[in-house]
Amino acid sequence: MPTRSAYADAVNATDDADAPLPRLDESRLDDPRSDDSSAEDPPAEAPRPLLVPRALVMLSSLWVFVCWVLLFGLHAPVQPQAASYGPSIQLLLVGIGVGVAIGWPLLRLSARPSAAPIAQAAIDGLSIFVLLQVVIWPLRLVTNWTLPRAVAIDTALGAAIVCTAGILAATQGASSRRTRTAGMALAVTVTLAPWIALAAVNLWASIGGAPQGAGPAPGLAETLAGALGAAFADALTAASAPTLLARFSEPSTIDPSDADRALVFRACALAMVAWAVALTLRFLRRDVLGGR
Repeated sequence: MPTRSAYADAVNATDDADAPLPRLDESRLDDPRSDDSSAEDPPAEAPRPLLVPRALVMLSSLWVFVCWVLLFGLHAPVQPQAASYGPSIQLLLVGIGVGVAIGWPLLRLSARPSAAPIAQAAIDGLSIFVLLQVVIWPLRLVTNWTLPRAVAIDTALGAAIVCTAGILAATQGASSRRTRTAGMALAVTVTLAPWIALAAVNLWASIGGAPQGAGPAPGLAETLAGALGAAFADALTAASAPTLLARFSEPSTIDPSDADRALVFRACALAMVAWAVALTLRFLRRDVLGGR
């Protein structure tokens, strides 16, 4: 970029008075955009700072309200008894599970990368968990839930929130859209895993499981599901928030069984594994960036 001193040197170095002087572009003297750096690509979009999840809390409240209105309606049932509210409450918790497992990641992963993904995921998860307490515990007034069953539902909800927060902690800080898209795909796959497995088993049983001309084999799907193993089925249920909440929100007065408690512990273990992976990836990324 030409400067005034260079221009003066050029004038003093010229012996011939009639020789044309180099033409000076005055508009480029103090214009920093005229530097060679203007040819470089524009800088990447700055990550968003740590946010107080006001919009997330508002959208979560709106989601619960819409689910409540769609399932219960604006009119009371003909016979307002606890049994008449049971199926709707179960579907309400399924809708809450869909919002936790899909709606929340969709909101965060479609926005700008977070500058503090771990802290943002923790604050969001805590806000959602505290908000949903005003939904879970008052439901005991219109259900036959015992205290152990309500505690199991609340624990399952917390495990689902922690698991989703682990996925967000690992992906919402990435600057690559491909990474955030992969995180969203993982969240959807984990949520739909029980239904995908059941559909695959039923499809195999109806198409290739029975010989031609023999008709449908009774109980084949149940046999195959049992062959897959209870541990695999429980692992899919524990990883999917809607399925997990639907399992414990059934209209029943029976306390959770040992298998139900084991399922809750398995869901908590999966949530801890998700956070361990998220923290490991975060520290490895810091090491890689620090070594460059």
